[in-house]
Order: sequence, then structure tokens, then C-alpha cells
Amino acid sequence: MGAKETATAINRAVGNELRAARARRDLTRQQLADLTGLAVSTIQRFENGERSPDMQQLHALCGALDIPMREFVSSALRDIERPND
Repeated sequence: MGAKETATAINRAVGNELRAARARRDLTRQQLADLTGLAVSTIQRFENGERSPDMQQLHALCGALDIPMREFVSSALRDIERPND
């Protein structure tokens, strides 16, 4: 996998994990935005895999979702490392 493909896979995995975590907490994007200070459109771009959060944004998201950052990142990385059988 090349650098561009890896970046795309990371963005997608982070987005999927963020969406799943938000759903587990039964939060709307607006509610998560209110808790984190991020724009709804930014959260939407993360969830759609268009970009990934920086460390400060990830810290805010994990805090609002009550998930340790390590757990969040580990879950996202597991999605990337799974073989595509």
C-alpha cells in the first residue's frame, strides 16, 4: 500500500470508529460538536474519511465520547491491519 492509499485507509478507519463511537453514545453530530467545540462540518468530514483529526481534536473527541485515546486509535488501526480477504 502506498502513502496515499495508507492515508486514505487511515482517514476511513478513523471516520468509521468516530461514527461508531458517537452512535454508541447516542449523540448527534451537533451534540458532539457542542461537547468538543468543533464544527459539525468538521466532524462530518472526519466521519466521511475526508480528513483525520489532529491530536488536539482527537483528544477533545475522545474526551467527549468518554473513550481513552489509545483505545480509539487501536480500534481504528485494527480496521486498517485486517487483511482484505
